[in-house]
Amino acid sequence: MSTHSSPSSPDAIIALRGVQKAFQLPDGQRFDAVHPLSLEIARGDVFGLVGKSGAGKSTLLRLINLLERPDAGSVSVAGRELTRLSRRELREARQNIGMIFQQFNLLQNATVYDNVAFA
Repeated sequence: MSTHSSPSSPDAIIALRGVQKAFQLPDGQRFDAVHPLSLEIARGDVFGLVGKSGAGKSTLLRLINLLERPDAGSVSVAGRELTRLSRRELREARQNIGMIFQQFNLLQNATVYDNVAFA
């Protein structure tokens, strides 16, 4: 992963440029969940995200589909910059973005395949 901000390649299905996210803790301190990050994932790539608890993995995934808005930077999926979309446009764009949470409760008695197929 690099921290430079270059145009995404035409093969990138997911592109993050200079993305940052911080949260304010209950004691008022700032927690930098995602430091400036640029990342491209090409169509067909298998991408793994590994790290300690609290390292920002879930936050990064939530930034990709804009369940969390980045404090800085841009997020593009399939060539469309999600960070510039209106709420309505983002809702429409999310119809083509899938994500399985670490602990999801969609259909508890169904297999992962059945849950994904249901969506």
